[in-house]
Amino acid sequence: MPPFPRITRIIAFLRSDNPVEDISVNPVVAHPHNTSRTIPERLPAAKIKELSVLDPARALAATAGEWVTIAAAIALCSYFWHPALYLVAVLVIGARQHALIILGHDASHYRYLPTRWQNDLFANLFLMWPVFASVEGFRKFHGTHHQYTNLPADGNRHIWYTHDAAGELEPGWVFPKTRLGLAWVILRRAFFFTGMFWIVRGLVGTSLIPSPHWMLAAKLAFYAAVAGALTFFGAWYAFLLYWIVPYCTWHIAAQYVRLICEHSAVESDEEEYAITRTTIPTWLESIFILPRNIGYHIEHHWYPSVPFYRLPELHQQLMAREGFQRHAVVKRSVLASLGECITAQAVDAGGWREPEFAPHQPSSAFRSARKGLAG
Repeated sequence: MPPFPRITRIIAFLRSDNPVEDISVNPVVAHPHNTSRTIPERLPAAKIKELSVLDPARALAATAGEWVTIAAAIALCSYFWHPALYLVAVLVIGARQHALIILGHDASHYRYLPTRWQNDLFANLFLMWPVFASVEGFRKFHGTHHQYTNLPADGNRHIWYTHDAAGELEPGWVFPKTRLGLAWVILRRAFFFTGMFWIVRGLVGTSLIPSPHWMLAAKLAFYAAVAGALTFFGAWYAFLLYWIVPYCTWHIAAQYVRLICEHSAVESDEEEYAITRTTIPTWLESIFILPRNIGYHIEHHWYPSVPFYRLPELHQQLMAREGFQRHAVVKRSVLASLGECITAQAVDAGGWREPEFAPHQPSSAFRSARKGLAG
């Protein structure tokens, strides 16, 4: 598509209103981001309502925990400066930036605080604006991603550029790949330029999304205050070192690893189980790659009203169902999920697959559906 029509289309999409209606058929709990697809395992409404109850203290405690960790990493690296320690700090801070977005993702589903204006404002102030995003912007793409997962209207096709104008997967999002090809996809994105593009896109693009005037004023005041403080304290170099570098390297790498784990090369013998994969990370992976229960992904897609801190319980409820046990794609580590995105030749040569969780063979009805990418 020529640049000008493509830009016009993107601006029109950004300026359109966010969906607010529940488009699902017979929802268990009404929510504007419920899927239009079929949910094979419908849990009792009373249980989903119970799991959907918000506990703001847990969300705020998680937010505080991320910022305390960031502050500690900066303080320790500054005081005990060493190149190796700085590398660790980049990994820790980049992972925590990713975690902030994951918490902001809950806010985009109205699952952070119970009052909507507080949900959006506090999430923007402490989760999204610091990482050059916004709740409204995330909601713009993510709402339709949930409503139309792996379908042409999937919002992630806009934000992640997974498909071309004809609806075909872009080469970078075709899986499985060789191990070298998979590593290249991740590493080239973590080489600063994608991160800088995300910063510009976040600052400019989110300004085009409809928001209350007071929210736009608060956003301008936030960035002006940050710029003023960095100038007053002469901290721009430290900002580059401890915020921009982690953001443009490990944070970006973690984002791409997460998305690949969620929606790439997912194979099941039932179509509606093939929309996404659940990845239960190891302890270390939960710190650096899949924070705040984001790996419970098929559970989240089916029931977006459930906040992040109740997803493990939702998973247990679904695992008690024979259909879920048989058909859901559940992996026990990030490496296991990435292993399903490696070509058979690479696996035969000693890849990462776990035999007890070998992928199901897909039916012809949805071999094309498994190629749909989203996050």
